Amino acid sequence: MVCKTYELKVDKSHLSKETLDTLRRLFLEAKWFYNNMIAKGEVFHFDYKSKIVEVRNKDGKLETRVILCLSSQMRQEIVERAKNAIRGLAHLKKKGYKVGPLKFKSRIGSIPLRQYGRTHRISDDRVVIQNVKQRMRIRGLNQIPDGAELANATLQQRYDNYFIHITTFQTPIERPSPGKAIGVDAGIRHQLTLSNGLQLDESIPMTKKLKHLHKELSKRTLHGKNWFKTSAKLNKEYGRQTNQRTDIRHKVVSELVSRYDSVAVQDDNIAGWQRMWGRRVATSAIGGIMRDLKTKSHTPVVIGRFEPTSRKCSNCGATKEVSLEERSFLCDSCGLHIDRDLNAAINVWRAIPAERREFTPVDMKAATEILGYFNGIPSVSASLVEEAGSRSLATRPGFGSW
Repeated sequence: MVCKTYELKVDKSHLSKETLDTLRRLFLEAKWFYNNMIAKGEVFHFDYKSKIVEVRNKDGKLETRVILCLSSQMRQEIVERAKNAIRGLAHLKKKGYKVGPLKFKSRIGSIPLRQYGRTHRISDDRVVIQNVKQRMRIRGLNQIPDGAELANATLQQRYDNYFIHITTFQTPIERPSPGKAIGVDAGIRHQLTLSNGLQLDESIPMTKKLKHLHKELSKRTLHGKNWFKTSAKLNKEYGRQTNQRTDIRHKVVSELVSRYDSVAVQDDNIAGWQRMWGRRVATSAIGGIMRDLKTKSHTPVVIGRFEPTSRKCSNCGATKEVSLEERSFLCDSCGLHIDRDLNAAINVWRAIPAERREFTPVDMKAATEILGYFNGIPSVSASLVEEAGSRSLATRPGFGSW
């Protein structure tokens, strides 16, 4: 049995006002309960069955409030989360890290639903949450295969929408291996270059609405009522862009993993790139794509960060210095003239053991097949390197001699 988690979205268009109020109250009470537990300072001896909590109002005075919607099982899991967080901090402290105590939260974004059949239950296309009267319609159940065993779940609130992350146990499916290999090089000008001669450019630029909301937020009084409203709109707009980048990441990774048995990547410092080039990296999904290729590929091959993939000739193996401004690689030894990124991608591909890689990385037929698929993804532009003015390696005599 393998463990898989699926995200299901609650259809808000069919929820009553009472249900929406109950859901908002659930997350509000979770925040009250958590902050009250931290204030008491007795997490390991805290009585999760107590329904009376002390909450500090906007005037700074303590008020006594009653938990109405948050069930006993939910409160118990919130306490367990806090215990696990303290254990994690203690472990880091033993290793020599400087850590502090748990802090109060301004909001709680998720509520654990531990016991299937009691805290939550799914039937047909509806989900039942404990202490929520209405059976809520959910989307995405078709992702879960027949015969999967449903287990614990998490109720999440993101940008005024509600999601159910449900854990399942299912029999693993044996997938046929494509038996092919490919190398992937990441870059700034072209986000991805494949060793078969395909280049992908993808970016979700900052919208005018996002710039306007940033300007509007700067004019608001910090932590005022209008400040919180504008901040919520800003987070929602950022969430929309995050969803678009996530969609690009899933589609690109899924296509590569399903087509190629072995995927070779370089352990690039994407976070360092963002510090240097800022928005050009932050608006793309390159970091998530490279991370997923390392973990989701059938046989991932990761080469060292400091391997000279851009400075080494993919034909004879000779090295030379190449500045960032140079977009092509001209070998002084064998005379190979090739696109800089394609040269790096082929060198990455060569890190795959010979018995698991194709005869030649320039598989133009496969590149043409997936070219249309990538161009069909919104905000993604794919092209062949030859179209950009580079010479094909297939026309070079003696290619692959080292």
